[in-house]
Order: sequence, then structure tokens, then C-alpha cells
Amino acid sequence: MKATNTHSYLIIGSGRVARHLGYYLHLLDQHFETWDRSQDPHALGRKVAKASHVLLALSDSALLGFFRQHLAGHDKTVVHFSGAHHFDGMIAAHPLMTFGPELYDLEFYKKIHFVVTGAATLQEALPVFTNPFSVLSAQEKSLYHAYCVLGGNFVTLLISKMLQGFSEMGIPAEAASLYLEKVLANTVNNPAQALTGPLVRKDIETVKANLQALSQDSYRPIYEAFLKTHWPEYPRK
Repeated sequence: MKATNTHSYLIIGSGRVARHLGYYLHLLDQHFETWDRSQDPHALGRKVAKASHVLLALSDSALLGFFRQHLAGHDKTVVHFSGAHHFDGMIAAHPLMTFGPELYDLEFYKKIHFVVTGAATLQEALPVFTNPFSVLSAQEKSLYHAYCVLGGNFVTLLISKMLQGFSEMGIPAEAASLYLEKVLANTVNNPAQALTGPLVRKDIETVKANLQALSQDSYRPIYEAFLKTHWPEYPRK
């Protein structure tokens, strides 16, 4: 790939984040190289030497060890993408996005919001990216990431559970699509007023029926946890 500026990126890793980062850089016509553990270990040093920016698309548990072993002391901008952690000597640039097996188009990539720690701007970490960004302190990251898990990962689990149950009843996944789209749109547009259903109506009999239906289901405690959080006065006897 032909470099279009003085920056040269090295992506470390082979997972989904690495793949999407590489494709985004490709769409921006930026020079980059890649390295992962399936490649010649001797090539790593050569590639690090040529890079201005080393992008660590690794699991959180591998970040610090890899940095200390291979990058500490090098005059490189080192960026990682963990939402939960910050490490001295590295910039954290967490993309507030889920990355599936399908690649996205350039306009979508440009809209992804990054949360930055260890730098004042996203451009300090990734000069070619013009994405919107926020800056968080290291102390705020754990709570920020907990919110990401609550609103993203846990929602995915709940929706998957609903779709599995529908499938077992012969209700197609497509039937839930419009409902889910509107739930998300209403929540984003008016989070304080978006919730509907028996917890809002304080419908004791419906909640009781729901809990009874889930009596042998491992998701019953999840229902009860939301009930305790949103309707703590619910009579449990």
C-alpha cells in the first residue's frame, strides 16, 4: 500500500478489532502492516522499527505483558483499544462499537465514537482518524466499561434469549425486528420515558405470571434483579 503521509501503522493481533482497524486504514488509503503470533517472531522487531504507531488489538490480559516485552523503551506511539484499562506508556482509544464478522463501509467507520485516555485528542493516537471522541480519565474507565457491558453485551444476551424462546414457539426472528428497532430508538431518544410493560404499570399479576413462567429458567434471577432495581416495593409474597 502506498503511504499518503508520514505515519506508518503496525497492527498487532488477528481478531475482529484488528481486522476492522486494518480495513478502515485500507479504506483511508493508509500504509499499515500487521503482525500476530502465527507469523515469524523475528519479523516483529523489523516491523516495529518501521512503524510510527503500534496498534495493540490484543485481549486486555495480554496488553501489558506484550508492551513490556516488545515495546517499552521504543520511541513509538503505542495505542490499545481496551475500554476497561489504562496503562502508562500507552494511549487508550476505545471504539464505542461492536465488531462482527461483517466489515463496514467507510462512512460507517467514520461515525464510530472513540473514548480516549492518555491523550488530549484522538488524533494524538490515530492521526488519520477524524472520528468523534470523548476523553476520560484513567479512574473513570472501569465504570465507563461497565456501562458498555450493561447496555451492549447484556442487552445482546437478553435479546438472544428472547429470540431463542420465540424460535421454540415458532415465532420467526423477523417478527421481533420492528419491535426491537423501536425499543432502541425510543430509549435513545427519550431514555427517561421509554420503558413500558408491567414494571412501569406496577402490574403485580402480570409480573407474578412472568416469574412463574420462568420458574425453571436460568434467566429468572435476571428478571428478579431488574424487578428489584426498578420496582423494589414489589410484594414478593
